[in-house]
Amino acid sequence: MINTQMILGFAIHCILALITSIEPEYPFIPYFFGIVVVFNIIGLMLIKTGKTRPGAMVFLISSGLLVPIGLIGAMGARKVLDKLKKDEFLQNDA
Repeated sequence: MINTQMILGFAIHCILALITSIEPEYPFIPYFFGIVVVFNIIGLMLIKTGKTRPGAMVFLISSGLLVPIGLIGAMGARKVLDKLKKDEFLQNDA
């Protein structure tokens, strides 16, 4: 249930982490991006293992830390959560 926005957001976060790791002037910034990438990975792995709601929430929160570029991944995670809510509603309604 991982959508393309989440993959694109994850790729952008990885690229930003690599680019900032080259900058010696601000050594703490790569750690911040690295933490976000680690939590993105945790969220994606949770989704892959069937724990979609917690995984999407972890991905959403970690992507939200990188405003404005993190909004791409956050919107993708939000779509996953909306689809889960819609599917649950349709199952309860039927």
